[in-house]
Amino acid sequence: MLKLCKMSYCLEVLFMALKLLVFGLPGSGKSTIARRITAYLKDRNWESFHFSDHVILEDMYLADIRREQFKPTDHGGFDLIDFTEFDIALKKLEFIVKIHLLHAKQEEIVLIEFARNDYKWAFQQLSGMFLLDAYFLYLNVDLEICKNRVRERIAHQSTDDDFYVSEDIFKSYYYKDDGQSIGQVLTEIYDIDVRRVINIDNNGPLSKSIEKVYKFVDTMCGFETKKVS
Repeated sequence: MLKLCKMSYCLEVLFMALKLLVFGLPGSGKSTIARRITAYLKDRNWESFHFSDHVILEDMYLADIRREQFKPTDHGGFDLIDFTEFDIALKKLEFIVKIHLLHAKQEEIVLIEFARNDYKWAFQQLSGMFLLDAYFLYLNVDLEICKNRVRERIAHQSTDDDFYVSEDIFKSYYYKDDGQSIGQVLTEIYDIDVRRVINIDNNGPLSKSIEKVYKFVDTMCGFETKKVS
């Protein structure tokens, strides 16, 4: 029965927009990569729509008047006191994306961005069917490099995505990151095709990793693979 449900679902998603989950530590370059993908798709007459769970968490922070789950930080930021709010945010993120997909175009990639310290647990907060047809892009970046990038973006803010992440939350929550093994987890637990998962080292300049991103997008969309100049 499960196989029949999966087959039926796969037939349905042939006519739906594509989902790309972009994940990695704060400062790993998720939003920058998302913007570059958006520009890349626009040149090929495809559309994209970007969802970030930071927006959801910020709304939850603003709604937490008594500061029971969140607390304010420097630079207009916030930290989580109750880490289960991360799980709630992911469930809300899935719901919002599903609503968008009801009206999304076929030639569109929905970019879904989030950061967690335990992706095996994080993906358990999302439904199996939601993950089944998705693609996954993990940005592997050293913790200290991420911290430095956050400091740099706060010092020179240029986009809405240049938000502050405190040293406290790095120490209490983002001190670990199991994203490097997520390909195996997705394959073994959710039966995701390994070709739908890519692990990219983004420790250096973006120019050294963006070509791999574009090739992955080419595979997703069926574009002819082109060398990035």
